[in-house]
Amino acid sequence: MKYSLFVVRDSWDKVSPKSKLVVEICKENPNLDVFYLIRNDEKRFLEKRTNNKIEMATSTSGILFYYFLSIFKSPRDLYERVSRRFFKRKLPYSLVTIGFISVLSKTLNHFFAASARSGRIIQFLKKINSRRVFVIDEFTSIRTLDLKLLSEMGPVIYVSQDVASENFDFNNNLLSKSLMIKLEREILGMADLVIACSERDQFRYLDLGAKAAIFYPNVYPIKEFEPDTKDKEPSICIAFQSRWGEKSIHDFYTVFEALSKVKMKLKVYVTGVKPEHVPENIKIEYYEYIASKSDYMRILSKSWVGINIGIHRGGSNERKYDYAMAGLVVFSDTLGCRGDLLPHEYTFLDGNDLAAKIEQLFTKLDEEKIMDMGVENRKYTLLFAEKQRDALSKSIRALLSENSTQKIE
Repeated sequence: MKYSLFVVRDSWDKVSPKSKLVVEICKENPNLDVFYLIRNDEKRFLEKRTNNKIEMATSTSGILFYYFLSIFKSPRDLYERVSRRFFKRKLPYSLVTIGFISVLSKTLNHFFAASARSGRIIQFLKKINSRRVFVIDEFTSIRTLDLKLLSEMGPVIYVSQDVASENFDFNNNLLSKSLMIKLEREILGMADLVIACSERDQFRYLDLGAKAAIFYPNVYPIKEFEPDTKDKEPSICIAFQSRWGEKSIHDFYTVFEALSKVKMKLKVYVTGVKPEHVPENIKIEYYEYIASKSDYMRILSKSWVGINIGIHRGGSNERKYDYAMAGLVVFSDTLGCRGDLLPHEYTFLDGNDLAAKIEQLFTKLDEEKIMDMGVENRKYTLLFAEKQRDALSKSIRALLSENSTQKIE
């Protein structure tokens, strides 16, 4: 049977790593054509098709709804919006929206606004003679097209970034959280398969009413990568981004305060944000940005320990598995540890707890033991990723089979 796979993505041209994995698995079927339906965020009124990529125009109602909601902003968000629009000030991108009203405005936009003009696209899809399969790339894309219409034309695979109601700002706003839960239940009722970011999220989606759910953690092995030689003295790495919000920046500085209490010299690799004040016992090696994932992993792999700061409850974060693939022992805060297990991942409650455990690790265990723990984390992560990829492949094959009503394990 001939298949046509349509990846639906809102705004960003870059498809998520998990959706790329889904496409890779689907391409194992030789009778498959892949199309990308992506809303054109820069040229909003332009519809364009180039080979297998279809750029969709933004819907008029979506634009009107977006600008109507723009007036409902917290004072800070409103000021930043005006500064960006009228004074051409470049403001740093942040994952976190601040203020009850701003978060609610963002939620209502997800809940009601269809972002792409769909008339021509739906007509095009209806003319396709092969069996249609749709991949919704992350929860930001669930309102790009009418999901009910898509579900009537073929199976829908929802590739989750996180449980939306637990993602970033929604989780701390009870009204927005309840609306997002309602939206997720609606989406899950139309999806034939949900791909979660962790085993914990898989259970959560089943609680919310998913027909079938499977998880693939945020592990994206780099085949050509091999860990570098470890530093001779105890070293730590911290991968961090300022766009994670003010709370995470506070947690970032809490880590450095904790490390200042450790009674030994430490080398600390930092990527993303440079600390303003460096304790006397710490030597910093700072990288503002590392473009190559291979280079990034190689730098991480020199360290003995990776410190993992969580920013929300959903999924399993990618940093934790990057550290593990780099052969590090992982120290996670109470959010960073979520989702899945690592053989050598230790949770810290606060800065004092982190300082105590780092000092215990470096003084109570010898270097060889710590290196072995890192190696075990790497082996486990790569085997875990391979196992879950096989399980995901089995679920997708079951969905694509002619008898797609069969149970997906």
